[in-house]
Amino acid sequence: MPARPTRTALEAQLEIRFGLLLTHQQLAALLGRSTAGLRWSLANPSDAHTLALRNCARRVGRRLYYPACAVAAIIESAGTA
Repeated sequence: MPARPTRTALEAQLEIRFGLLLTHQQLAALLGRSTAGLRWSLANPSDAHTLALRNCARRVGRRLYYPACAVAAIIESAGTA
């Protein structure tokens, strides 16, 4: 089994606050967006980071969840870009 890369501080904070998977409402709160605004942005991505968030979503039943590790990586890459 391949070794997992080390966790970043942001990833650890997200996992403590939200758990391993974020709901749509939690992601909107984290990003400071309304749920409707986030839904619209994900449906019509205008940049690479929004597209990455849309692509990292995982469907469980009828709901979408966002892995904390992927969200942390996207946020960190947006900060360095």
